[in-house]
Amino acid sequence: MPFDELENLTKNYLIIDSHLHLGGLPYLYVPSNTEENIINLLKKIGVKKAICANHGSLSTINYGLDELFESLERYDDFLYGYLVFNPNFENVSLRSIEKNFESNHIVGIKIHPSWHLCYPQDYRYERFWEFAAQREIPVLTHTWDPDAPNKSQKFSDPFGFENIIKKFPGLRLILAHAGGRGKMLYDVISLMEKYPNLYVDFAGDIFVPGLIEEYVERVGSERLLFGSDMPWVDIRFHLAHVLNLNIAEADKKNIMGQNALKLFNLKI
Repeated sequence: MPFDELENLTKNYLIIDSHLHLGGLPYLYVPSNTEENIINLLKKIGVKKAICANHGSLSTINYGLDELFESLERYDDFLYGYLVFNPNFENVSLRSIEKNFESNHIVGIKIHPSWHLCYPQDYRYERFWEFAAQREIPVLTHTWDPDAPNKSQKFSDPFGFENIIKKFPGLRLILAHAGGRGKMLYDVISLMEKYPNLYVDFAGDIFVPGLIEEYVERVGSERLLFGSDMPWVDIRFHLAHVLNLNIAEADKKNIMGQNALKLFNLKI
């Protein structure tokens, strides 16, 4: 599908990108993917709102937080934000979240067990899970196949969250990348069938023919979220992918933005 045709087709949808990254990374050198270029592309292609985490927040506390709030202020008509919980700085990170969660345009918290090399069942996460569940804060977590060549992915096994979901039924947990690779992409559906507080996105390089259709068939479309993972993957691939799915128009609209609108209580 040509990208100019794509721009016309997206006008029929409320599009919310619920998985976006801003801020630099030393080893992610993509000169065109400045913050300004990313936001301009999202708006041009028809995205109404986007929810971002700052790359710096994955490794730091204060620097990443400052960067995030600067972005939210620059694009206060468009951006919402995720705070990041880092279990390696458990106390400082949780205090920062408690202090800043009520800030304008903060709508969720992101965690990345593989980045932080810490299992979500680790004691360092315990107070965080209690905090998020009590306040019913949406939590976006990286998930991936633990048998992937990158051995740090073992920390983000989707099934490592099962006991947490059981313990905190009020927790609203988004399994980013839907398990990431191979058979795990389909095994995650069985988790969603068991736990109604689970959501998924297909952000990143998750372009498996028939995959999203199977999710819709087995668990419906109401817990599937649209996310790009920009700047890691160009959002236009994701938009074209969803537009070409063999599912009902109402399901496409749910995935594109209606589900995120409700989950994050966004103002359009």
